Amino acid sequence: MMATLYVASTETYVGKSAVCVGLLRRMQQDGFRVGYMKPVSVSVTHTPDAVLDEDAAFIRQTIGLDAPMEQVAPVLITPGVIESILRGQPHSFAKTLRDAYLAVSRQKDIVVLEGTNTWAEGALVDLTADQVTDMLQAPGLLVCRYTSTLSVDTILSVQRYVGDRLLGVLINQVEEPHREFVRNRVTPFLEGRGIPVLGILPRDRLLSGVTVNELAQHLGGQLIGRPEWGEKMLDSLMIGAMGAEASLSFFRRRANKAVITGGDRSDLQLIALQTSTNALVLTGNIRPTMQVMDRAAELEVPIILVADDTLSTVDRAERLFGRVRFHQEAKLRRFTELLDTHFDFDRLYRLLGLQIH
Repeated sequence: MMATLYVASTETYVGKSAVCVGLLRRMQQDGFRVGYMKPVSVSVTHTPDAVLDEDAAFIRQTIGLDAPMEQVAPVLITPGVIESILRGQPHSFAKTLRDAYLAVSRQKDIVVLEGTNTWAEGALVDLTADQVTDMLQAPGLLVCRYTSTLSVDTILSVQRYVGDRLLGVLINQVEEPHREFVRNRVTPFLEGRGIPVLGILPRDRLLSGVTVNELAQHLGGQLIGRPEWGEKMLDSLMIGAMGAEASLSFFRRRANKAVITGGDRSDLQLIALQTSTNALVLTGNIRPTMQVMDRAAELEVPIILVADDTLSTVDRAERLFGRVRFHQEAKLRRFTELLDTHFDFDRLYRLLGLQIH
């Protein structure tokens, strides 16, 4: 009897791809023959040879799957596809998906399907989360981030939407202050509503942090400093835009941070360097003064020079911090450890009707 699991979310960057890799790795370890698919891809990368979904390609390679990419990610929503749909041209994406699923699931014990980022994605091609789970009769594991009790509203509304097909939830990236509340209040409440809570994963510094090099690359900035400083970890972002006298107590609030400020604000740059700062991001393509350069070098703090203004730099940097890039073995290993410790695999297998051989 083959099982299918649809890993769903209602927002971006909740760690859905990482959850898929973690589940697949553990299932392989437990002796199951696994398959993986991303039924609908909306974030498509163009390479010289092909158009592909990077995360799906990475997972296929990491898990060592033999199915070709056109089966692993069968429906790629490119601008050309959108254009043809809006012009009213007929399409057969449902058939493409069904054929790919039949091929991927052949001789497998379980196939893990990675869902879209939101409930609305895929509507244009009639392949939203609920349509795909309907079509493939796949129960869903909802991955969500706990930020406040509003997260409970989201989980309940998903249950209202898909009913019994919601197999359970994995609450990811739970900050330390919320952990006890989620365990003692939220979990019993959801269980009482017939929603199994299969795991509560703490927010982890290694996973949520970003290296200076990653930030510089993402912003297309120039790095000033020694190459090895680029490996420093950044835990958070702060924006320097206030008056100098207010800034010291503000910058002291966070450790191991990146401070984004105008290249002409040397007063703020020097104050940021008095606190636990792992990188200065200077906007407007303005080089820092010699005084700032010397102080940063003394403290081994790298400087990233970017051409954009402060607001758009903050906007782009926040997008990078919001997502866990799991394409690094160290991060993957750490995430797998967290799952092993905090996720109830036995219960998942029971709910899916799987038996460890």
